[in-house]
Amino acid sequence: MNNLQLCISQQINTTPFAFKTTGVRVYTFEEVLYHVFHHWRDSADEFLSDGMIKWVGELGHSYLASKMKELKKKEPFTAKILDFLRLADYFAENELSGLKTELEKWEHRRDWEKLKERGDWYAQKSDPYKAISLYRRALQYEENAAILNNLGVQYLRLSGTQEALSCLTRALSLEPKNFDILLHYIEAAILNGSFDKAAKAIKKAYAQNPNCADIAFLLGLMSHEQKDFTTALAYYKKALEQDNLSPGDSVQHYIHKAVDVHLQMRSYEKALEALAKSPQKNAAHYAKEAEIHAAWGDISKAIKSMTTALKNETEAGAVFYAKLAAYHRLDYDTKNAEKAIKKAISLEPENNLVRLENARIKKGLGRTREYQKALADILKSFKETYRDSASAK
Repeated sequence: MNNLQLCISQQINTTPFAFKTTGVRVYTFEEVLYHVFHHWRDSADEFLSDGMIKWVGELGHSYLASKMKELKKKEPFTAKILDFLRLADYFAENELSGLKTELEKWEHRRDWEKLKERGDWYAQKSDPYKAISLYRRALQYEENAAILNNLGVQYLRLSGTQEALSCLTRALSLEPKNFDILLHYIEAAILNGSFDKAAKAIKKAYAQNPNCADIAFLLGLMSHEQKDFTTALAYYKKALEQDNLSPGDSVQHYIHKAVDVHLQMRSYEKALEALAKSPQKNAAHYAKEAEIHAAWGDISKAIKSMTTALKNETEAGAVFYAKLAAYHRLDYDTKNAEKAIKKAISLEPENNLVRLENARIKKGLGRTREYQKALADILKSFKETYRDSASAK
């Protein structure tokens, strides 16, 4: 007969601890242990934070809180996290042994590499704010072209063109023959309005690889930014031809940029025609289709396309659900708008795009107090992000 293992907390707790990195809310110490074990990279800065220790103490576990304070001083990281996971009889030693091997392998790498790895992970998760904070911390240990390049790319995702150009200028000075960095530098220069710098760099890139489709794309982007739409479309077409329409991410990106040109020209039929040439009919394709229909004023079709996008997304992200919520809101369908935004919040409660759409829906429903609270949460998040970035400088 198996013996039951009782939880440490024998009383119901209604106040969760929310992990900022994953958005996961936990209500018991066992849930904390489970989260840290399975998401130790994400939890590295939080599992012994002052906020966590305070929360554990408020659960009535003063002994655990005091032990956690002691563990904060312990080194190395592997011993610290393993001792934390042993604070309760939750994991078997063979489970911890497997984690120890992974932790030691990770810890043997240089500090900047570990920070860069975590930054890369957040970049892949489309969370540029956290990625930037980690890349900047990595630069405190070592300034190298790889970190600066990745940092610059993330700044571009946030439209921080001046910061991006500064990072990529430095990266290029460290590795002047790195073609990928050169292309990113050109993009940053164009988006920053530094067209003379971009033109000089394009000549340099062309000398290295005259048949590169990205060069034609960047020439199109420069014309696009200067509102020379006809020339932009011609270059985007050339980029597609040079890429031989292989079904890759670059081709889809080129097509979507051509669609953006047609949208700026309010040529909605041509936008749909351009999109139809895409070899990929994935979630991003249908989301772009929804964008065209919405710009054209056909919200019903936008909803249909966005729904199809979600069906084609194996791991549908919160932003997709937030977009669907926005289209329902524009269609005055508050019931489905709320349903979609609740799904988005459940996936990424800390995502500010999700929070902003949630606030708009609350405002449309006349829930002034909830609307004001949602705006306050967004403002608080921006302040925390600013502090994190500032502390990493």
